[in-house]
Amino acid sequence: MAELTQADRYLLDRISRGDEAAWAQLVERYQGRLLAFARGKLNRKDEAEDLVQDTFIAFLEGLKRFRENASVETFLFTILRHKIIDFFRGKQMRVCFIQEVMEGRSSGEPDRPMSLADSQQPTASWYARKDEQDQSLRDALSDALDELTERLRKSENFRDLQIIEMLFYAQIRNKDAASVLGMDEKQIALIKHRALREIREQVVARGTVSKSEAPMIDTPAWEASAQSASLLSEVWERQRPTCPKRSTLGRYVLGTLEPAWQTYVDFHVNKLGCVFCRANLDDLKKQSEEQPRALHSRVLQSTVGFFRQT
Repeated sequence: MAELTQADRYLLDRISRGDEAAWAQLVERYQGRLLAFARGKLNRKDEAEDLVQDTFIAFLEGLKRFRENASVETFLFTILRHKIIDFFRGKQMRVCFIQEVMEGRSSGEPDRPMSLADSQQPTASWYARKDEQDQSLRDALSDALDELTERLRKSENFRDLQIIEMLFYAQIRNKDAASVLGMDEKQIALIKHRALREIREQVVARGTVSKSEAPMIDTPAWEASAQSASLLSEVWERQRPTCPKRSTLGRYVLGTLEPAWQTYVDFHVNKLGCVFCRANLDDLKKQSEEQPRALHSRVLQSTVGFFRQT
């Protein structure tokens, strides 16, 4: 789970009280990885820097609405991703490189991630509607995903972790996940169903969904809904429960992780191709180089008015 660190909480508190030095520290901490992410999507450096600058401004504007159930990094990446989508006028942007690879192999099949069968059940559609505003439902789903992924990490069950990342985060098909891991498609379907059942049980335990509604979470009809897949992916991206910590990525670069963890992080970064972690890695690898001081100055200059009004 991407948690809000004590260091970030301290900085946010100082920033909310108008401390410009704290704001400069936060910009310094995150500008590199945000710029690496934007440069991976945009051809021109100046366009990338403009969107990163806009991201920091939007962060300040929305600071009062910031929910502490996610990290500052996740919040910033989410803002930047939306800025880039707007830049391309709504063009869908992939969160994992594996999505592009698998879609290229689809041979004209309809783009229906996690598809098993057409669903005509309105109750399933109700639960998974993209425009559903019930924040408590999304929070419960976030908590359930956290518990599921934490259990798999602690037991070092990286195979199942890789599978649910591909299905729930990247939204690729069962058969494609089976191909990536060299497994039978039926095994993938079984692990997927088991994970959905665990999520359902944890959501029900929080009282967000009634027992009469909960069984549909792990039924073929619910799994078949493209909106269901979008909801899981949306919550996953907001929470990023399997993204390695920055310190873990640093150890990965140095090759000092335990073998099982080294293999898993390599899958997450290179095979799955999580664009957020790849941006973090790019930033880590460039830490020995000169930081983009010009961008840092631009961000501070463009946000100084927020502190003068305090």
